Amino acid sequence: MEILVPVWPAANTSRPPKTRPRSLAGARIALVDDNLDIPFTTHLEALLGERHGAKVERLVKPSGTAPSPRDLIDGAAGAHAAIVGIGL
Repeated sequence: MEILVPVWPAANTSRPPKTRPRSLAGARIALVDDNLDIPFTTHLEALLGERHGAKVERLVKPSGTAPSPRDLIDGAAGAHAAIVGIGL
């Protein structure tokens, strides 16, 4: 039996805590897409951009049921905010 843990081990270097954006207008939002409900995430991306003026960067996981690759996590960490783990 193989047990997979869907989280990465703690990083050796700590990152400073993020501050919440006062507005989504102009904010860079990382949308981590698990590739399981493409119409929903496409609609969410449009709403964030069109209604709230956010700059959405969609990061698509190679497999919706596997842990996110390290480069995808690092990409999301550079955004003002991230949407991860959407449950439907």
